[in-house]
Amino acid sequence: MNGVSLQVVLYMIAWFFSYITANNGSYYPWDLNAACQPYIEYFAEASSKMIRCAAIYSSPPKVCTYCTEEYIALKQMEYKLHKLVSSNLFSRDNITCNRVIYESYLISYISEVSTTITKNIWENSRCSSCVDIDWHLETNSTEYTFYNNTIVFQNKLFNWRHCISNFSFLPNDTVICDKCLSSFNELFQFYWYIYITPNINFCLDVETTMNDTMNLWHNVWHCSDDRAEELRDWTLLGYSLALLIIITIFFYAGSYIQSSEIQRHLVQYSQLEAPCALRSHILSSSTLDRVSSSTAGDCERISNLQ
Repeated sequence: MNGVSLQVVLYMIAWFFSYITANNGSYYPWDLNAACQPYIEYFAEASSKMIRCAAIYSSPPKVCTYCTEEYIALKQMEYKLHKLVSSNLFSRDNITCNRVIYESYLISYISEVSTTITKNIWENSRCSSCVDIDWHLETNSTEYTFYNNTIVFQNKLFNWRHCISNFSFLPNDTVICDKCLSSFNELFQFYWYIYITPNINFCLDVETTMNDTMNLWHNVWHCSDDRAEELRDWTLLGYSLALLIIITIFFYAGSYIQSSEIQRHLVQYSQLEAPCALRSHILSSSTLDRVSSSTAGDCERISNLQ
């Protein structure tokens, strides 16, 4: 009994000194910002969980569908750090912990880590296209829901994977291609419908998952597409080529007929008369009388020769 009581007393003493260290910093008199350190550690723990989740679900990227709770916890902790400006926590030189964390030094690692996670991971993954987060940081009651398109895609994906699991034990992959073709077509058609619809996007999770699914279906198992779809594509291509050939033939035929109707009048230079008119614009008025008589004689001689 005495041993248990002594253990409780030692535990209370250790807790008391840890509390003093976190709030007053008296346990480490050389630590200028000891009162702010616990909140920095809380953020470090939240950010490490988010980074670990992103690293685990990086091939293919699936941060939006598997790391949403870690991202919300990180943002909640970041909100608390910004609100430290109105708290009673100060460093030894009487500076609020908010300024200590974000402004007191040349670089704020917390700010850099938060920006990297938000911009380079969450926003670059276009997570807002798959998950809707209803932020309530003030009351720590943030909730999130996935959009209906994301849920439908996941359901169709799980149906296809369930079909694959039922026949994966067979040595021949052609059985998978035959038995799971309909579920694959449903998955791809829904994805393609969202892909070509304006103003509707999927997050990176869905795009990379679909790309891996198609790679597995076509390049690993060598499954072909639906025969009816393939025949329809070839038929459409044939009609397009035939129409293009007909338009080209009519174009060249019309150009040939039009060019044959044009009358080409060739100029017979040997039948033209020599120019006899005076070029008054290059002769001065004083020489017109002297030149006119000689020019008239020349023209008369040329006419006689003809």
